[in-house]
Amino acid sequence: MKSNERLSTATDLLLWQQIKNSSEFGLRKLVEKYFNSLQNYGYKFVRDEDFVKDCVQEVFIEIWSRRDRISTPDSVRAYLLSCVRKRVLREGYRQRINRDDEPMDLENDLSFVEFSPEWSVIEQESLAETTQRISDSLNQLPKRQREVIYLRYYQNLERDEIADIMGVNPQSVSNLLQAAFKSFRENWVGILVLTRLFDGLSF
Repeated sequence: MKSNERLSTATDLLLWQQIKNSSEFGLRKLVEKYFNSLQNYGYKFVRDEDFVKDCVQEVFIEIWSRRDRISTPDSVRAYLLSCVRKRVLREGYRQRINRDDEPMDLENDLSFVEFSPEWSVIEQESLAETTQRISDSLNQLPKRQREVIYLRYYQNLERDEIADIMGVNPQSVSNLLQAAFKSFRENWVGILVLTRLFDGLSF
């Protein structure tokens, strides 16, 4: 873990402890830090901005209401992402039931995350075409492979944290990543840019 990531984790744990001690300041700072990224993650599952915003707000409300008995997670960020994921999927499923739609597996029905060309850390305009090709390749992946890439390389989460969020075992996370990389290699010979991007990041 990099030094800035360690500092962020330590700050999160401090804010969490403040919340457990009934500090509204701690809650406000945690909301300010993560609300936008949590809303963005939820929006990958349900394309309803108001609905997702309500879900994120309810997660923080529940944390505050249970602050005297809630345990301290190893990673506050991973915990929040997991809570938002579960609430969005659960409440989205309930909404379908209430509309008398045919019950279905919402998580497998919903598409996850369309990658825009701006997703890449590559910023040089001369590489715009390459970036677009990376984006197109990502969007061809199955949704669970897209999700694991999003959590790993957008949210910088570790394998065990991703496994907890997605409700799978750590080996499944590795398998999803390996399958995604295999698809890249098969579909695009020019994946050397991604290889450099992911260099040194292993599971």
